[in-house]
Formats: sequence, structure tokens, C-alpha cells
Amino acid sequence: MLFAGSQDELSIHDLAERANVAQGTASREVARLAEHGVVVTRKLGRNTLVRANWSLSWAADLRSILLQTLGVLGQLADALRTVGGIEEALIFGSWASRYEGEPGPPPRDVDLLVVGDADLRAVRRACQPIQEALRVEINPVVLTAAEWTATTPDPFVAQLKSQPLVPVPLHRT
Repeated sequence: MLFAGSQDELSIHDLAERANVAQGTASREVARLAEHGVVVTRKLGRNTLVRANWSLSWAADLRSILLQTLGVLGQLADALRTVGGIEEALIFGSWASRYEGEPGPPPRDVDLLVVGDADLRAVRRACQPIQEALRVEINPVVLTAAEWTATTPDPFVAQLKSQPLVPVPLHRT
């Protein structure tokens, strides 16, 4: 959750709640990870806050793997496979910018572009469990393939194409 999540740091209580484990278990595991330098902790009053140790040489690689399997990308890929009419799915906006390395605060939402003839309501229904599990708002937009590939795109499409886009791996090889 710390390496693939959208928060910079979490309390042990929040980690336990999100992982659906007892707070004592979370506290013990955090202590073990901190002992090995995988996470960094700090006290804030009576709370212990925990964050990923981004100074580790492999931290960015771990984040990428987690995002594509257990995080936003992996969960979106699994959920969107159940929706018909999707040719391509891409994340844009602040989440994509942070994923590409642009500095800034952790994104509080995920902007999702779906290309194809998918029903927007079906996409929203597929995203609902992810929003609840990851505690992140997902804002889907559906464009037809013709709208996305138009020689003279409308201003919204042109703007999308000018910013970072992260593909959602819909087809596993």
C-alpha cells in the first residue's frame, strides 16, 4: 500500500484497516520492515506514521510492479476486461503525470480514458469496487475510436494527447 498507493504516508491504524488485519499485526510488520529499511516511520503525537523508503535503489521498480499487478493499473485491467466494447484504456491527468515522474502531491483521483464503444455506466460499475478498495475516485470518460483517432481532434482529445498517458494493460501476454 505504501509503494503502490496514492498517499505519501499512512498511520499504522490506516494501514491495518486497508489491509484488513489487526492493528497489532500491522504494527509488528511495520516494525520488521522499518528494521530492514524498507519503510520509514515517524511519531506524530501518539500515532506512528509510515512511508515507503524511496531512497532504496529498487523502490521505483517495486512501485511499477505493484501498480501493474495489485495497484490501480492491475485492478483496472482486471475490472475493465469484464466490460464489452473497450479497445484501449489509458490513465491521464495527475495520476499519469506522477507515474511518469512529474513531481507533485499524490493524486486523489484517477482520470480514465476508455476508447471504444463501451457503455459509460458499465465502466463506472466495473470501477466501483476499485474505488472502494483503493479509496481513490475514478473518473471515466468514454470516446469512440473515431473520436480518438480523428485527423483533426476536438480540443479535449488534443489536450489529452498532449499530456502523459499511461496504458492500462487490458491484454496480458
